[in-house]
Amino acid sequence: MSSTFVLHKKHPGRELVLKTVHGYLDRLPDTHSYEVVIGLYRKPRTAKQRKALFAAAYAPIMESMGLRGEADKEDLHAFWCGEYWGWHPELRNKPLRTTTRNQNGERDEISTVEALNFYEFIQQRSAERGIFVPDPDPFWREAAQKERLDALTRNGVHLEEA
Repeated sequence: MSSTFVLHKKHPGRELVLKTVHGYLDRLPDTHSYEVVIGLYRKPRTAKQRKALFAAAYAPIMESMGLRGEADKEDLHAFWCGEYWGWHPELRNKPLRTTTRNQNGERDEISTVEALNFYEFIQQRSAERGIFVPDPDPFWREAAQKERLDALTRNGVHLEEA
């Protein structure tokens, strides 16, 4: 049995969620032990961001390198993950994490902000190699900037400090 609750900041339904969580915990039988984990909520990357990475970013890179097919695309993805998050110290050509798995191999989807930063990293590094990787949508940079500012605000950083 597992339940997840998201307590959004300044949301009008916040009090209702708090009451629901409290009621849920009160109803747990004392015949079992339970683990309650509280962590910061990170909005997971969107399906549109996933598609942009594999279509808009990887397609021109694969074309310029003469790569084809799903196996080459997966190898390319592993390469970029390793370049961005680092490489496993004991396993050759294995990134520390991917966009969907953390360093322990557990399911851990990157956030929207992390996805934006990862895409920009790929664009920059590809440009250094003479490969143009287009923006997935003409207004994504403006949305990315807003998302970053929102993330800073969520983490208690005042804009004057940033």
